[in-house]
Amino acid sequence: MPAVTRCCTFIADHIYRIAVKLDTFWMQQVIGIELVIKGKVNTQQTPVVICNHQSWFDIPLVQHVITGNGPKIKFLVKREIVWIPIIGWICLVLNFPRLRRGKNNGAGESDFSIIQKASKGHGNESGALLIFPEGTRFTETKKANQKVPYHHLLKPKTGGLKMIKQHANAETNLVDITIDYHQKNVHIWHCLRAEPAKITITLEHYNLAEIDDMDTWLNNRWLEKDKLLSSQQY
Repeated sequence: MPAVTRCCTFIADHIYRIAVKLDTFWMQQVIGIELVIKGKVNTQQTPVVICNHQSWFDIPLVQHVITGNGPKIKFLVKREIVWIPIIGWICLVLNFPRLRRGKNNGAGESDFSIIQKASKGHGNESGALLIFPEGTRFTETKKANQKVPYHHLLKPKTGGLKMIKQHANAETNLVDITIDYHQKNVHIWHCLRAEPAKITITLEHYNLAEIDDMDTWLNNRWLEKDKLLSSQQY
């Protein structure tokens, strides 16, 4: 029933945007976190967004700087999240790409297919596609296990970005976001207590079509991002 689907999507879209505004009000006015925004705010309607990943608190921060001034964000979610009341239902209605995240070959092939489908569909309608290239939240233990050359980041993966570049419109804008909590061991429960009291969000813009070698480009970006985080720490 297309009419019912359109109605549900319309309602979910408005609930999503209201939730983003409430999250921003709550972060700044209720908890009292100072959000420092550096760089030009996104004005494109179909950007690809990448960001370092330290906490689940990253998501409302990215929504603040992207959806607060433009399109809603779709991001890859675990399939099980659709069973979470309100949040999961919105992800389901807005058709967020849902991954199995299993370790067997079948799950990996299924996830690859889902990312490929999201890549091909991106740009056909207004909306930002968010990717955390590290694939998981940063911890000191994960950093040590990966033996990466970074102080504040994990190794970025290029698979998803390569697929998007292959299918995206030539004018697609790539927004690189760096979130700096100005402290180590960030957890969402710390943020709920305004620890830290200040969060710096830096935005940099690129044209996806102008990136020739995604592996080299992303590794260089991560080196620069790590330098930025080191310069702003504490």
